[in-house]
Parts: sequence; structure tokens; C-alpha cells
Amino acid sequence: MKIKAFLLNHKLPVISFILMILSFLVTLPTGEMIVSLEWNGFAMALVMTLAIAGLEKEGIMKSLRKSAAVFSHIGSMAIFFAIITFILSPFITSLFAVASILPLAISLLEERERKEEIPAFAAIITVSGIAGGMILPGGSWHNMLLHMSLGEASFLNTMLPFFLASIPVIALSIPLLLGKKLTERTYINEIADENKGNKGMRMLYVCFAFVALLASLSLFKWIDIVIFTIAILLVFDRSVFLKADYSLLLSMVFLSIAGSCFGSVIAPPLASGGEFWKSIIFTEILGGLPVAAFGSGAGISGDVLLKAVNIGSNGTILSLPALMAYKIIKKENKKEFALKYTLISVLMLIVLIAVSFI
Repeated sequence: MKIKAFLLNHKLPVISFILMILSFLVTLPTGEMIVSLEWNGFAMALVMTLAIAGLEKEGIMKSLRKSAAVFSHIGSMAIFFAIITFILSPFITSLFAVASILPLAISLLEERERKEEIPAFAAIITVSGIAGGMILPGGSWHNMLLHMSLGEASFLNTMLPFFLASIPVIALSIPLLLGKKLTERTYINEIADENKGNKGMRMLYVCFAFVALLASLSLFKWIDIVIFTIAILLVFDRSVFLKADYSLLLSMVFLSIAGSCFGSVIAPPLASGGEFWKSIIFTEILGGLPVAAFGSGAGISGDVLLKAVNIGSNGTILSLPALMAYKIIKKENKKEFALKYTLISVLMLIVLIAVSFI
């Protein structure tokens, strides 16, 4: 039963591992192939994984709840959560931003007896997280995998127009989803929620989030960053190694190896013209991380692939942040969330595709 529960809770790494094993039937990995993998991206993902675990452990997100409680209108609360998620996503990944901010929003809405607004808030937060995560390599797992194929300057130049174009869509989503309730007031006697985390350790893990950013800028060798991170944590907080969730990091490694081994098979259909549109469609179906890994293995241009997976992360509920939001909210809200999120996400998809032609 424990094995079954583990497999159900870690579907992505399990599927990724199976794909990697199957890929060995096509091409056995060589030393040269392993060396050529995106180790800088893996190092960045490892530091980010440990930083996220530390931030969760020290309860840094609870302090945001006190700030959110200041707002007494539904609309101002929605704007606050959208802005915070949008700003945090580039530094701590859109997945973790949504996973951290959405429960805070749900808790506040439940205390103010506005549970009916949870699907709308979840949709706004999720779209904001995905959009905000486009601008930096640390904003999403597929960006971590792809950023070195362009270089830091080219990455920012490539993604800046899409990042800016997403802002008016997010702004429009708030009145569109909340309607006349935008200006309604809420009242509650706030309950003090003491944050017992260690302030010094919180700052340490915030610094590690910036170390991950330094990894993306190639200011240090990836091996130096890994050694530095592990050494510091062994001294100050060894327990974080056991609290971290390595599933996405392992998935990234497994899928990258599988993409390289399957390269000779997937290159002809993927890289035979229309790579941009094919990558968007496959991202809609499979999500950004698998397409980034397999697209790299197929030899698709990094610029094309980066645009496509970020654009394709909108439109359906199959992106990692959207799936996380769907998992967090209660059963009775899932259908309404899926409808509201899809409405805004499809609008974002259309806008981003239009920007790609400019």
C-alpha cells in the first residue's frame, strides 16, 4: 500500500523514469551524452528545490496573510494576490508561488465568509503565477531547462514582450471574473496568526533563491553552486534535505536523458517544419517540462522552444501551476475553477500568440 501511495503521489517522476528506461531501447546513453545535458539547469533546480523547502519550513508566506487582511474589498484583495503572485513567480517558480499564495487566499475568503469567490481567486492567482514566471529562468521548470540554450541576455529579450503583454490580461481578468462583486466589502474580526519561523533562516533561504538566479546568469560554475549550497545547509539546516520534494528535479533529469536518447526518433516529426506550432500544441497536451526536454533532444531552436512552451502553458489546465491549484481547492469548487481559469487562460494564449507575430 505504501508503494502504491508513493506512485500515486509522484506520478510525474515515475512516468519520466519509465520513459527514460524505454528510451534506452532506442539509444543507450553515452558519457558524451550525459556530459552534454543541461547541468546548469539541474543545479539551478536543485538550489530552488532546497530554497522552496526552506521557505516552507520557516513559514515565510504566512507574513503575507497579515498584509492581505488589510484589504476590505473583494477587488482589492484580488489585486493584492495577483500582484504578489506575479512578483514572486520569477524568483520561486510559478508552481511554488501558486502553491503558497492560493491557500492564503482561500483561508482569508473562508474567514470572511466569501467561499463563493474561491474559484475566481484561484483562476486569477494561477494565471498571474504562470505569466509572472515567464520573465526569468527561475520562473518555471521548463525555463530552468531551456535558459542556457539562449544565454541570459537573449532569454530576457525573448520573453520580455510576452511578460509585458500578460499584464493587461491579468488586469482584465479581475473585473471579468468578479463582476459587480469587485467593490463589495468584507468584514471579519481578524485572528492573530503568529509566525514562529526563524527570521535568520528565512533570510538564508531567500538568499538561496537569488543563488539560483545567479546560476541562471552563469556567474559561477554549476558545480561550485551545488557544493556551496550543500556545504552551507549541512552547517546551518541539515533537516531541509529530508523536507525537500525532489520529484520535479528528478523528472527534469529523467526527461532530459529520455529526450536525448529519443532524439533520433522524435527529431523528424518535431523538427520537420512548424516546430513553433507543434511545440505549443504538445505543451497544451503534455505540459511545458516534457516538451522542453523532448524538444531540446529533437534539436529545436532554443528561441522557438522557449516561446512555444511559455505560450503553450496557457490555454488548458494541464500546466503544473494549474494542476496544483486544481489539487488545492475543494471538490465543490473544481469545476467552476476549471471554467474560469480556462476562460482567462485561453485569452492569455491568444494574446501571447499575437505578440509572437510582432
